[in-house]
Amino acid sequence: MTTHSPTFRLPAGLVIDPGPGLVVRRALRDTGSVLWRDLLRTSRQPDTLVFAVVMGAFFLLLFNYVFGGSIGAGAGVDYLEFLVPGILVITALQGAQQTSMSLAADLTDGASDRFRTLPMSQVAVVAGKTVADALRNVAGLVLVLLVAVVMGYRFGSGTGAIAAVALATLVGYGFSWLGAAIAAAVRKPDTVGMLSMFWLFPLMLASTVFAPAASMPGWLTPFTTYQPISAAADAVRGLAAGTPDLGSIVLTIGWTVLLLGVFVPLTARAYRKVRT
Repeated sequence: MTTHSPTFRLPAGLVIDPGPGLVVRRALRDTGSVLWRDLLRTSRQPDTLVFAVVMGAFFLLLFNYVFGGSIGAGAGVDYLEFLVPGILVITALQGAQQTSMSLAADLTDGASDRFRTLPMSQVAVVAGKTVADALRNVAGLVLVLLVAVVMGYRFGSGTGAIAAVALATLVGYGFSWLGAAIAAAVRKPDTVGMLSMFWLFPLMLASTVFAPAASMPGWLTPFTTYQPISAAADAVRGLAAGTPDLGSIVLTIGWTVLLLGVFVPLTARAYRKVRT
């Protein structure tokens, strides 16, 4: 005699809420998957890694040996000691450009369409890319530090060096979401590349990365002092020297939180609306 088990059917239209814990775990899993994919692609296209790693060291050598004598950091201040922390910040910001270009490429070559066919968090696609770029930034920061040490630069303390690299990486991660928002809104790689240069270079040149704020025109000094790249450069400079500037650190973290708070939701919204 065959025993039949009762069959239970859910009412039509009933949706089971997986709960926030499961949603977060899935998002983290999906972010890890995209991160792994991005790192594998980097291993197959090493030119992107070389660009991300070498550019910081190139800027360090260029500005110290070519422009250092004419720019200077002020009386009694060694320009190399002034320059290295700023170059760490600029190196970390390269990740924002990498995120922009990589996401724009995925949006135009059909990769984003393949992601949409999978049962995965779409925000995780962007999050995985930003984390991958942050890891590539760390490689660039390490190279800058090695070159700086060979040139004669010394940190005030080992913990200060670690904190300086960590803060620079955090700032770069915040700006990478700005780059992602631009890519999700514009999508065209050429246009995205130009827009990335448009916001990065003015902020970089009108900052305390290469010269003190006091050397700027009077009308530009307030902007130079408080803009995010200057705040990050000053904060990293203090940490690297072993004399942390609490005000600059708080301002830097505040700018990073603001960048994430504004551009993470904007990127998520723009990415969901993309139709290729």
